Amino acid sequence: MWGGSDFMLKEIIKSSPNFIKKPAIYMYTSIPDYIKYGVVFRNKYKFLQQSQWWTKEKLEEYQMGQIGKLLNHAYETVPYYTRVFNERGLKPKDIESFEDLKKLPYLTKDIIRENLEDLISTNYKKSKLKMITTGGTTGRHMNFYIEPRTDKAVEWAYISNLWNRVGYNMKKSNRSVVIRGNEPQNGLYEHRGKELILSSFKLTQENMKLYLELVEDFDPDFIQAYPSSIYILSKYILRNNIKVKLNKLKCILCSSENLYDDQRPVVQQAFGVRVYSFYGHTEHACLAGECEESSYFHLQGEYGYTELINEFGEAVTKEDEIGEIVATGFNNYVIPFIRYKTGDLAVNTNEQCSCKRQCKLIKRIEGRRQEYFVDRNGSLIPFTASSDDALWQVKDKITCHQFIQNEPGKIILNLQSHEQITVDDIKFMIENFTHQFPDLELEVNTVDFIERTKIGKFKYMVQNLDMIKY
Repeated sequence: MWGGSDFMLKEIIKSSPNFIKKPAIYMYTSIPDYIKYGVVFRNKYKFLQQSQWWTKEKLEEYQMGQIGKLLNHAYETVPYYTRVFNERGLKPKDIESFEDLKKLPYLTKDIIRENLEDLISTNYKKSKLKMITTGGTTGRHMNFYIEPRTDKAVEWAYISNLWNRVGYNMKKSNRSVVIRGNEPQNGLYEHRGKELILSSFKLTQENMKLYLELVEDFDPDFIQAYPSSIYILSKYILRNNIKVKLNKLKCILCSSENLYDDQRPVVQQAFGVRVYSFYGHTEHACLAGECEESSYFHLQGEYGYTELINEFGEAVTKEDEIGEIVATGFNNYVIPFIRYKTGDLAVNTNEQCSCKRQCKLIKRIEGRRQEYFVDRNGSLIPFTASSDDALWQVKDKITCHQFIQNEPGKIILNLQSHEQITVDDIKFMIENFTHQFPDLELEVNTVDFIERTKIGKFKYMVQNLDMIKY
C-alpha cells in the first residue's frame, strides 16, 4: 500500500498555476490530519492508539517480529548487509533475541557516507526515492533515501500519537503557531490555513512585539517551537512584564533541540501552560516524547528498538547512567538503519511512568557528542548552555548567547543583548569562566545579532573541532 492523500495533494498543488497555489495551500493546511494524510496514516494511528497500552511482553514480542522482518529484508535486498551477514557467517534466523542483535556491527554516519549506494535496497527504483540530507552539526552532512509516498504519513502518525496524549486532536483542525525553521513568504510571518508561521530567523527585539500581537490575534490551540526560539520570546515577555492574552492555548510542543532545565520554567511562566519536549532525528530510527503524567521521554517501541551504550559499547543499565542512543528503525526499508549510532546521549532510568505505558523510559536527552569543549590538554569538558555560571551576572541583559570553539583551549562567547554589557561585566564573566574551567581561555564579544542555522535553529554552541580526534 503506498502513501496517503498528503503526497498526492502536494504533487497537485506543486504543478498548479501560481494563481491557484495560494488558495490551494490554504485549503490543504486547513484539512484535518486524519483526512489529509490518508489511509496509511489512519491505519497506523489507530494501531498506535491501541498498542501504547500493550504489556511489556507483547511490546517486546512485536519488536522482535519487526527486527526479524527488517533483517530478512536487509540480508536479501541490501548489498551492504548481505556482505555484513556473510562476513560474519550469519543468517537473519540466527538473530533470535535482543542480545543476538549485538552480533551485528554498529552503523555509523561514516559507514553510510562511504557505502550509500550499497545501502539502498534493490526492491526500490532510485528514481522514485527522495534524498534526505541531515543537518550536520559538525559541518559534515550525510545523505540517505526514503520512499516519499509513505514516509510522511507514517512519521506523522507516530508524532500524532505522542501529541494526542497532551491534547492534540488529529480529527480536528488545530490552530497552531509555528516558530521553527519555516520561511514565511514575507520574511516575518505567514498564515497557512490553521497555522501561523513565525520566522525563527527574525526573532529580534524589534520584531517580538509584533510577533506577540500576531500570536494573540491568532489565539492558537498549540505552539510548536524550537526550544531556543520560544525561550527567547518568553524571556522578552517576562522582562517586559507582558501578560500574554491567549484563551485556547493548551500547551507548547518543543522538539529538534534540547530543552534545558532552566528554559522550561521560563517558558511555562511566560505562557501559563505546560511545555512538552519530544526527541527524534532526521534518520527516523528513534522517537520519544513526554506524556501527560511526567517529563520522562517515552521511547516508541513500535517505531524502533533502542539501545543505550557506554563508551566501551556495553549496555547502560544503572539509574542516571549516561549512554549513547543506538537505534534500529522499523519504518525505512529503503535504507535500513540497524544498530545506528546516533551520536545523541541520554540519561537512563529504570523507573515506570505513572501513565502505566510499558515502554522504555529515558530521564532526559543529555546532548550530542559535539556538545563539549576541548581544553588545552585535549580533555573533553561537558557543555551545558543553560547552567553556565559565567553568565549569571548578565542573564537579564542578554537576549541570547552562543559559544564557539575553533581551537583547543580557546572559547569565543558572543552576546546579543538588549542592555549595555559593560567592561566590568565582561571581566566578571571571564573570571568566573576561568575559575570554572582553568584550562580554557574565554574571549567575549557583543554582537548585534546571532545567526540561526540554515533551518532556523539557534545553536548555543558551535563546535568547529573534529571531535573524532578527542
